[in-house]
Amino acid sequence: MKLLRIFLLAALVFPCLANAAKIRQKVVNKKSYCHLGDLFSGNRFAIAPKGKNFLAVKRRQSCLFTVKQRRVSVNGVNLELLNLPLYENGSWWLSVPDWYKGLRPLLYPATVPRQRITSIFIDMGHGGNDPGAIGKISKEKDITLHVGREVAKMLKSYGFTVHLTRNSDIHVPLNQIGTKQQRSGSDLFVSIHVNAAKDRSISGIETFCLTPAGAASSNGGKASKTVFKGNKQDAGNILLAWNIQNSVLKRTGAVDRGIKRARFAVLKDITVPGVLVEIGFISNNAEERRLNDPAYVKKISAGIVDGIAAFCRSTKVRR
Repeated sequence: MKLLRIFLLAALVFPCLANAAKIRQKVVNKKSYCHLGDLFSGNRFAIAPKGKNFLAVKRRQSCLFTVKQRRVSVNGVNLELLNLPLYENGSWWLSVPDWYKGLRPLLYPATVPRQRITSIFIDMGHGGNDPGAIGKISKEKDITLHVGREVAKMLKSYGFTVHLTRNSDIHVPLNQIGTKQQRSGSDLFVSIHVNAAKDRSISGIETFCLTPAGAASSNGGKASKTVFKGNKQDAGNILLAWNIQNSVLKRTGAVDRGIKRARFAVLKDITVPGVLVEIGFISNNAEERRLNDPAYVKKISAGIVDGIAAFCRSTKVRR
């Protein structure tokens, strides 16, 4: 009976595998892990474990793991895993949630629910009496408004219907944004923000999606078992995050700070795939100047739109 339960669990968690029963599994500190070599070889990846690195490659896909790091490179874009991979006696182990809620949707987009996407909701962070992060020459609320307007203009040119949290310098309470998205009937959600750090040398772009239930967010803290409305789109969230992060990096050449997880208020109550994009650091002098350059704003905006378009192609309803 115990063996049967293990087989059924493997078949559920690893539906892409030809023979899931061959994947070794174990539980460490009440967390379930699978053998990384079994997982990737079962999916016909070429495996090249080299000391402190583990590389899996198939056609144009790749995953690069580094020992004692939660960050993994997936098809060239950094992703913060939910749990630290284990490296023991020459073997690598990946947590089951990191496969099911992270790598599988990225390596196998066909596992993400198909949908017809015609309407996009764009949220411009902060506004009105809430300036957001403040730099030497600008405020976050103004940068997000400029980028959001440019994104909206580009999306409309592609035939999408676009809904905006705001189109002027007004404040929209965080607890109203999810409701606005739901009422709009939109198919995707993108929230645009600008980052800040005490260390002014830090720069780059990072994209967040909602932390899955049972996991801790990328910035630490305790794991939460609460299932929010946004968690029903976990697979779509991570795929949208990867596509936008990848496309914005290509357009801008900015530092890749990775795809991360957080329980941001704007991501909890949305009912469609959604992300929050931190488009740069206003605390970094050079990056703040770029964020106020109309040409660079167009690059960022085009990257966001490219990412949305790529997601649409990946999840297009097939006739």
